[in-house]
Amino acid sequence: MQHRKTGKSLLVELVITPRLENQVMGHFTSKGSQVRSVGYGEVRVPPRHASDVSMIKSSFFHGNYRWVICGLLFFATTFNYLDRQVISYLKEFFCTSVDGGGFGWTNSDYANVTTVFTAFYATMTIFAGMIIDKIGTKLGLALAFTTWSFFGIANAFVGNWTVAHMAVRSLFGVGEAGNFPASIKTVAEWFPKRERALATGIFNSGSNVGAMIAALFVPWCLIHFGDQLGWKMAFIITGAAGLPWLIVWFWLYDPPSLQKRLSKEEFDYIHSDHEETKAQELSDDKSGQKISVSLLSFSGRISRATFVGITFMTLFLCLFVYVISTMFPSLGRAQATMIYRVCGFLALLVNIVAQSRRWHDLGKSGWLVFLNLIPGIGTLGSILYLSSRNGQQAVNRFGAAATTGILGHLQTWAFFFGKFLTDGIWWFYLFWLPDYLLKQFHMTKHEVMLPTFIVYGVAIIGSIGGGSIPMALMNWGMPAYRARMTAMFLIALVPLTVLSTQYFANVARFGPMASWYAVAIICLGAAAHQAWSANLFSTVSDMFPKKMVGSVTGIGAMGGGLGGVIILKLSGMLTDTYKADPSRAYCFMFVLCSLSYLAAWSIMKLLVPRHKLVTTM
Repeated sequence: MQHRKTGKSLLVELVITPRLENQVMGHFTSKGSQVRSVGYGEVRVPPRHASDVSMIKSSFFHGNYRWVICGLLFFATTFNYLDRQVISYLKEFFCTSVDGGGFGWTNSDYANVTTVFTAFYATMTIFAGMIIDKIGTKLGLALAFTTWSFFGIANAFVGNWTVAHMAVRSLFGVGEAGNFPASIKTVAEWFPKRERALATGIFNSGSNVGAMIAALFVPWCLIHFGDQLGWKMAFIITGAAGLPWLIVWFWLYDPPSLQKRLSKEEFDYIHSDHEETKAQELSDDKSGQKISVSLLSFSGRISRATFVGITFMTLFLCLFVYVISTMFPSLGRAQATMIYRVCGFLALLVNIVAQSRRWHDLGKSGWLVFLNLIPGIGTLGSILYLSSRNGQQAVNRFGAAATTGILGHLQTWAFFFGKFLTDGIWWFYLFWLPDYLLKQFHMTKHEVMLPTFIVYGVAIIGSIGGGSIPMALMNWGMPAYRARMTAMFLIALVPLTVLSTQYFANVARFGPMASWYAVAIICLGAAAHQAWSANLFSTVSDMFPKKMVGSVTGIGAMGGGLGGVIILKLSGMLTDTYKADPSRAYCFMFVLCSLSYLAAWSIMKLLVPRHKLVTTM
């Protein structure tokens, strides 16, 4: 490479091979430079600044160790979804009558097991994200992997008792909750913004590969070992298969600032967004992010935005508990009342603590929380007053001026609702697609293998392809957040095709091809979800510092899990209600699947109309 001054610009002559030409053109187009190809042997590039010479070197000649890390995340996600997906292919056996050799479960029993798993998964993701921000991704992901593998194996030893399955699957969900917060944080640490959606799409495609393997392996287990032994072997083998990954993870992984295999050129390229210095990152890697999560501490101050966020979250969770309780007809009135009282007490306790710290922020005594003792208007009046007053900017007797916490940022809520409204759709495809094919087209468990395999295989294209869309838009000069939201809007249009699923599933109209037409439509929906998910996860690292990514991802994943609980329970209720005509139940579900993404995009755009990086915490 040679460079020489020509007036006010710097002319760089770089000899490259044919296969590097597209990379050259893409890189410098994104930097606003004029690029002209003068043949495969030479490219003349006049950058705007002389400092771009170093960027030329880093973008062409940096290493690729970050993609090794991406590969490790891919395999972790593959095992994560392989273990999770096993139970969906055992539903037919579990719901077979006892006389027929099964467990005699109802659709609602199966829905209860998957719903409890999802509820624990949702609840623990917020804590998993905070823990991972504290202890780091290396140990955090390893602990999560070990936990879900152990309880995945344990599922084989609980017999046919529904409550036992619910208990084990809930602990299984505790482990699974750590995968995505750790993986998204790892991507934020190891990739510059322009590559994060692609890296996320690649590792997230492991969820499809895991589902594909389950689609072939679990039915094979039932056929090869027989139903009575096969369901146990499915849990044992899949749970144990991923344990060697832990050895490779501890061998190959360290944070970028501690990774000896990482070249200086690649380290500089990873940090080309200039978000953090090496010293800052090294400090975070060693000590973790010190975000206060003490919801029950009366000392200190909180800002108005944080108070509103905490209040909204407690009200949202209380409403969620009420809605879910109405979906359990077997729940007695006394039991429901007890649940409401416990949840109400906890919500009030958290809010009173927040009120005390909010009074401190206004320079007033925390004893004013006793206003809540005034019947009827005490609590409501306090919340409205504290939500409408700005705090003191200077230090007061209760401490320094309050900064906005995670729940006080609209960016957090945009991600939360993006996950809440769409994650349940993927869970529906995971847990109910085999049942849909069995009931709609009367397939056998052997015949179900191929179409489900195809659906999850096509979804891989969506995962990787969707991640490359904003990367292309950024190369054309579009800002990162705008490119991300534009890509997500285009992706959100694709699931509208799912509205036509039941039309094409009409065997009387389309004959034996009906099943394949329906599967093709579902393929579009599944691929669109994975493309959406790859970009949605990347919005976190676009808007938050790396040290906060795990916590925010955990909050969003909790929202996704809560949405999944509703979708899974609703699926069980509808298929039981329309047992004689399951196509009506699935028609309603496919309407939800098609409209959720545009609704989520609209809310996200309303909350965060333009990019704004969070810098205070």
